Amino acid sequence: MRALRANLLLLLFSLAFCLVGAELALRLLRLGFNNTPLNPSATRHHQHPTNYTFQAYSLQDEWGGFEIQTDRFGNRSLKGLCEFPAAGPKRHVLMLGDSFVEGFQVSDADSMAGQLQQQLCGAGVAVHNLGVSSYSPVLSEIQLREYQQQHPQGPVLLAGGVVVHVLYDNDLDGDQGYSNQLQPDSNGEMVVSSETQLSPLERLARVSYLARLLRRAQLTVTELGRRREITTAQSPVASSAGDQCPRSAAELEPTRRALRSIRDRVAAAGGRYLISAVPSDPRKAPHLEPCFAQLAQELEVPYVPMAPELLRQPEAFYFTHDMHLNPQGNRYAAGQLLLALPEEVKS
Repeated sequence: MRALRANLLLLLFSLAFCLVGAELALRLLRLGFNNTPLNPSATRHHQHPTNYTFQAYSLQDEWGGFEIQTDRFGNRSLKGLCEFPAAGPKRHVLMLGDSFVEGFQVSDADSMAGQLQQQLCGAGVAVHNLGVSSYSPVLSEIQLREYQQQHPQGPVLLAGGVVVHVLYDNDLDGDQGYSNQLQPDSNGEMVVSSETQLSPLERLARVSYLARLLRRAQLTVTELGRRREITTAQSPVASSAGDQCPRSAAELEPTRRALRSIRDRVAAAGGRYLISAVPSDPRKAPHLEPCFAQLAQELEVPYVPMAPELLRQPEAFYFTHDMHLNPQGNRYAAGQLLLALPEEVKS
């Protein structure tokens, strides 16, 4: 009996030693794998974990091998792409949007916001990447408000600066859902509170690199099984929405209200507001880009077109399997946005 107990203790000790050793090795190698880490939010439904670092990867092997960090606000950090003098940046460009702005499929330098930051560094302009996966204008409006409230420079961020809002087709449906969940908080501010919580495994993954590795292995096995099920290949080319928005005024109203509110907030703070939209990859789905051009025109907000070139050669700008823009697509989008920025911001 005593020998059995000793063997069990030795087994448990060996197992604990292996687990701790694996965790330490992964941390030393900076292999904290993740894809799109999101936490529930009491005010804007979901958000990135704060001060979080992870190694990006694609289950289809389309990208990976680069590190992504979030800052104390949970936004993607662009640290290292530009050095500002002790006095700080002269102006600010804030980018709103979803996973296309977030850009977790590309490195910091290749992301839309990262490209802008590198181009505007010489002019003393700081670019803030406020993109979060699955955000639509209803949530972006709340995020902009909270970022102003929490950031040390507050409203100064917008004074003389620019807010660039990049939209995507699923924003219209997202706003339909999120607008129905808007409720005032104790201060009377409208918020969208998440009703979910992180699962125990998700909580473990936030602190353990080994848990993230095991999760990646599980997802990889699932993906390999899915690939074996696909025996015929090509996706049909989807039709586009044409030049007219196929959504009714009622369907556009939640997005219209959110965009109008952002426009007014930016104008009141002395900044400028630009709207643009990335269309869906035409090889995978129809796009609703005309709806966003229409909304921008109705709200008298400058609109930056990206669709024609992206739709003309999607194989050059989008990943093959994933729906997002590849590095070349991000560079093209950033170039279009750069051309649209006011000259006083670029000089």
